[in-house]
Amino acid sequence: MSEKDVICPKCGGVIDPETLTCESCGAKYTKEEYEELKNEQSLKSWLLGGDEVEILGDGDGDSEVLKKWLEGDESALLDWSDERTLGNEQVDELREQAGAMKESVEGGEVNIDDIIRENLRIKSLLEVETSKREELEEEVEKLRKEIEILKQEAIKELPQDAKELKLREMELKEKEIELEMKEKRLSLETSQTAGISAEQLDELKNMVQSGDVQELLDKIKELSEEIAEKDKLIEELKNELHIKEEEMNKLQEMIKFKEEEISRREQDLMFREKKLEKELRNLQMAKNEIGNMDEIALKRRLEDLEDEIKRKEEELRVKQKYLEAKERELKAKMEGLVEEEVAMAEEEIKAEIQEKKVKTGTRRLDDLLYGGIPIGANVLIYGPPYSKKEVLVYSFMAEGLKKGIPAVWVLTDKTVMEIREAMSFVLPTYEQYEKMNLVYYVDAYSRSIGDENQIEGVYYLDSQTDVDGIDNAVEEISKKIKEKFPYYRLAFISLSTVMAYMDQQALLKFLQPFTTRRSRDKAVTLYLLEKGLHSENEIQMVGYLMDGMIEFKMEAHKTYLTVHGITEVQSRGWIEVTATKSGVNLGSFSLGHIR
Repeated sequence: MSEKDVICPKCGGVIDPETLTCESCGAKYTKEEYEELKNEQSLKSWLLGGDEVEILGDGDGDSEVLKKWLEGDESALLDWSDERTLGNEQVDELREQAGAMKESVEGGEVNIDDIIRENLRIKSLLEVETSKREELEEEVEKLRKEIEILKQEAIKELPQDAKELKLREMELKEKEIELEMKEKRLSLETSQTAGISAEQLDELKNMVQSGDVQELLDKIKELSEEIAEKDKLIEELKNELHIKEEEMNKLQEMIKFKEEEISRREQDLMFREKKLEKELRNLQMAKNEIGNMDEIALKRRLEDLEDEIKRKEEELRVKQKYLEAKERELKAKMEGLVEEEVAMAEEEIKAEIQEKKVKTGTRRLDDLLYGGIPIGANVLIYGPPYSKKEVLVYSFMAEGLKKGIPAVWVLTDKTVMEIREAMSFVLPTYEQYEKMNLVYYVDAYSRSIGDENQIEGVYYLDSQTDVDGIDNAVEEISKKIKEKFPYYRLAFISLSTVMAYMDQQALLKFLQPFTTRRSRDKAVTLYLLEKGLHSENEIQMVGYLMDGMIEFKMEAHKTYLTVHGITEVQSRGWIEVTATKSGVNLGSFSLGHIR
């Protein structure tokens, strides 16, 4: 680079005098701009001691000022700069040049080429910073416009989740803009530090007049360090801005996904809306068609329907009367059949009295017992829950009723309604036998559970342990029965309840006379006893008062029974039993299959 080269203010490169283009950055200049730059460079060269100078301005006046300054009158140059209203950049150049010249003079050498190149470089950098400042101001304005666009988009109707994302995007965008604004301001401040304020200018004047070059250089160093700190802060802000941009990109991707989803929903809604509109049109057409029907025809159709309804109602009333008549007829026939069945059973009763055994209602059990249970016997029906042992008792009582033999129920853990329901499966005509006064109840259970229902002919007791009341009620019933019938059947359901509330002595005191009276009355009595609730001593004590026991057990989901005492039997082994609500059936008990 020579003193004649014209320096590019943007990059500090050399401008080609023929093409007027910077050889470094490619910037193009007009002829006038090139001449202006050339004159400025010549003036600077002359001020610093160059030989060939083209003086700008008024010529002689400027030359006189420059001569005074070269002779040592430094205030002349500063006054000249004030009159010319030089900018901060030019004053800064003069300051640097003055300092460099002072230092060179004191050292004995003045390197004019280095001073010229340095001054030209500084001026170019200042012009570049000025250009950047203008660009930054344009970018700030652009960012402000983007804010307004975002605010307008936020007004649009969006689903809640998309609104939240959009608001978040706006917040990040504003932060990004704020950071960029800070960066711009710092850049501007940095560029401004390249100049000098009025106070600093006065300070520099004083330094130049006093010849204190070292203090001037320290001040320049301090400003350079401040610029370095500003550059560091700008770099940090750039990094933070980069992070915000990445977060902004992620949010924009999410917003894009939401917008696509909203678009799909809108398409689906549009399709459904069109479908609904089509259906509404079809419905309206159907309504119009109905509305166009003859009103007289509709009235006639309505009258026909009303007539048909009346006819159907009349038919239902006739059918209902017919069914009621049939029901009454059926009940009468059933009553007649029950009475006829009882009348025909007189021969069977005579046979039972002669053989002194009664049928159990289970044919295979009668075969096992060689005809049945002896008259006057007290028998325990003993077994675990769910073994269907109570069905054997129900079948026994139903068998006696079929022959016209009274049935007496002593209840300590069931109500009368529960017995009626259970007997309806075994004996469907059970209600007819009740009307014939063949069924008697001693209920010691209902009142203990708070059941206050009152059924005619039932003997109610207040407590399950009222054994005296049970004894008296059964005794009263037996007196009525013995006046007309040779014997009766009694079911005690269940003896376990009484045993649970009484000690052995009290129980023995009740059972011994009770069982004795039943034998005296020639009654056949079955006592239900639950397995697992009582000790072996209690079972043996009760067994002592009985004539025998039919015991049930359950193994591998099968039920078995065996007979203890009572009478001669074909087998004392365990016999498989199947039972339903309506009856009990025994398996084989021949000698080859005795268990």
